[in-house]
Amino acid sequence: MLDPLGRFLAGHGYGGAQLVHLQNFFRVPIVSNGKAGDLIIDTGAPFSVVFRGSLGKLGLTETETQQSVYGAFGRGRERFGLTTIHSLTMGNCTLLNMPVAVASDNEGRGIFRRYGSSDGLFGLREMLKYGSILDLGNRLLFVRPNGPSKDIAQAVKSILAAEGYTAVDLAIARSHLRVAGSVNGLACHFIVDTGAFFTSIDRDAAYKARIGGTRTEMVAEGIGRSGGEVSVARFPTLRIGSYEITNASAAVARSTRKFSAAEPIRKRRDCSARNIWG
Repeated sequence: MLDPLGRFLAGHGYGGAQLVHLQNFFRVPIVSNGKAGDLIIDTGAPFSVVFRGSLGKLGLTETETQQSVYGAFGRGRERFGLTTIHSLTMGNCTLLNMPVAVASDNEGRGIFRRYGSSDGLFGLREMLKYGSILDLGNRLLFVRPNGPSKDIAQAVKSILAAEGYTAVDLAIARSHLRVAGSVNGLACHFIVDTGAFFTSIDRDAAYKARIGGTRTEMVAEGIGRSGGEVSVARFPTLRIGSYEITNASAAVARSTRKFSAAEPIRKRRDCSARNIWG
């Protein structure tokens, strides 16, 4: 049964899809051109991607480009491809003629395969285009084929405020959602990335915040190339908007981004109005 927010959205042109929570990822089951698969919900991906190894499974063909594949850890040696999903069904909603990028990891197997096979990423460009709302607490994705509406976004704010939620403003910079915050009192911006396995702090930012870390055998991975070794750190405070986490922990890794990547608040996210609600 839908809550007040879900009922409102269903009555105003939104379709909904149930998400699957596996490991630290949320996935949406899809049907692409009549072929079943799933996509990772990834607000950290600037655009949607189908993994090269899943093209045949989803009934898609690739057009080559000269654009180098790039991600959080820099550019790789392979090139992006392009394909169009002519009919993409998620839950009770169908999106038509959606262009997406094609990429794979360095080994050509998809960087999420170790956590169970996935076919790609549902990225930020498409979330904004379709006015997406993520209700991660109830594991629901809402999309509106006709796109976002300012009136609907304002009504959503009113519904959530009446339920006791507080908004944290988001901004868009370099095709990423980011939110102001701090670590150990050091002001910074966090990338809001539902495709990140851990909350992560760039190594340079961690040094400025006097955050050390314990070395691990883990290696940071992303589309394009790997990011090297990962440390794990625990520190007194991490703040996102008005929310403060004490005795916080995060991964520390090298990134080509100029601000930290993080996803410490798994609440409701309204991409049509660019807010986190918690």
